[in-house]
Amino acid sequence: MKSILNKSSLFNPGHKYGRLGWLTECLLLIVIALAIATLFALRITQQEMHALAQPHQLSDRWHITNATLGLYDLGHAARTTQQQPRPDNAYDDLRIKLDVAASMLNPGEFNNNFMQMLSSSQPDTKQVLTDLNQRLVAWSEALLGGADAGPIARQITEQVDDMTEQMRQIVLAVHIATVMEQDQMRLNLHDKFALLNWILCALLAGIILLVVKLIKDRQVMKRLFKHMHSLNKRLEGRVERRTRQLAESKALLMFILDASPSEAALVNADTGDVLFINKTMLDRLELQVAPDQLFLKDLLADPQKGLEFIDEVETYGRVDNWEALLMPHKPYWCSVSVKLVEIEGKLAHLLWGFDITEHRKLMHLLEQQANTDALTQLYNRRAFYQLGGQVLDSCKRYGHPCSLLMVDIDLFKQINDAYGHAAGDLAICSLSQTLRASLRDADIIGRMGGEEFAVLMPHTDLQQALESAERLRRAVEEKTISAEQHQVRMSISIGVAVFDADRLATLELMLLNADKALYRAKIAGRNRVEIL
Repeated sequence: MKSILNKSSLFNPGHKYGRLGWLTECLLLIVIALAIATLFALRITQQEMHALAQPHQLSDRWHITNATLGLYDLGHAARTTQQQPRPDNAYDDLRIKLDVAASMLNPGEFNNNFMQMLSSSQPDTKQVLTDLNQRLVAWSEALLGGADAGPIARQITEQVDDMTEQMRQIVLAVHIATVMEQDQMRLNLHDKFALLNWILCALLAGIILLVVKLIKDRQVMKRLFKHMHSLNKRLEGRVERRTRQLAESKALLMFILDASPSEAALVNADTGDVLFINKTMLDRLELQVAPDQLFLKDLLADPQKGLEFIDEVETYGRVDNWEALLMPHKPYWCSVSVKLVEIEGKLAHLLWGFDITEHRKLMHLLEQQANTDALTQLYNRRAFYQLGGQVLDSCKRYGHPCSLLMVDIDLFKQINDAYGHAAGDLAICSLSQTLRASLRDADIIGRMGGEEFAVLMPHTDLQQALESAERLRRAVEEKTISAEQHQVRMSISIGVAVFDADRLATLELMLLNADKALYRAKIAGRNRVEIL
């Protein structure tokens, strides 16, 4: 299905539409960003306009101008008082003018920003206002204290022109600073309106591009819809043919699996529901119809092996060629493979296997033949070395004693010469039987070659080894064999070696030491047990 879709010509315009859609999204993001910038610029402009529209913005400037006029009125009142000494109304008028002028020239009445603006152009503005205010307050307090108004009016008349001139300089500086401030505000407002103008132009251009792009996208969508409609018809036909082919393939696969000589089954991994089981598997289960449920772990004869088998499947998702005994009621060796698959959205175990019972028997027979002497059915030299090395390593690890016997038939060549090789084989078989009967099952007996045998005895110290060797020697001495209608007696010589971590630490060294002891027994007259 994927290959069909990938080869369709529809997806070329689809990829193109994907690129066009990405461009549309970029344009939309740009328009949104420009709209946000426009709102931000409008907000700043609105704040500027609101600030310009606030009342009493020039209150400090009017205040300083009125203070100057107050000084002028004070001077006029002082002159009037000088011309009309002690008139009550002139006195009151002078006192009122003083109070008004003093309150208007108080530096604390002015805005801090306004004072900072004046200080930048005339640094001594605050000091001048403070001095003027202090003089006016002093005159006002003198009048309130009952002082004669004439001298005070004369002082005011003498100083008011100078004070008025100082105030005119301050007023001039105020007007100049005000003009400069308003010019700067107009420039700032002009720049913001210019920025807003460019943002609005960019926003308009972005909206135009977005509209053009949307129109083109709509045309692409129409063409794409036509392609989709055409492809849908073609795809429906292909899906119908493919569905029919899959159904036929499934039926053929089920037929092949059902006719297969191997066991095959498909079961739900969670519930054990049987989805498919072939005839060979049913015959193994001795069933006529498929069971409702079948769990893989129950198929193995050994429950522990069954749990290990399921863990392997769950860990790796599959198990290949797992050799195990199947069917607890009628066990047989089978090579089992399982794979975890998904069927209709659910996990299932696909099981298949084939009978390897005969193969196992053959392998066991081959292994037995490879490790067993054909004449005596004892371990051969290779198997003796292999098993003996393992037993000796175990004794070393746990600190157990271990002994080795080297056994040889006395005058074996004379038996062959006198009675033939058949009698010699009979003597060897008789000795092997005596070895089995006289020794323990844990002892490892091997034919090393000809009439020579070796016995490895784990958990056996020197005294126990000597006793076992002597018992074996007597058993052979008391036994006879029939050869050429004669009863033939035979004897054996035995060399004994005991494991020693310093001197005899390996199986080879123990065999060499036991062989030397055996040679000593031969020289000493045979039919005896010796140790070095």
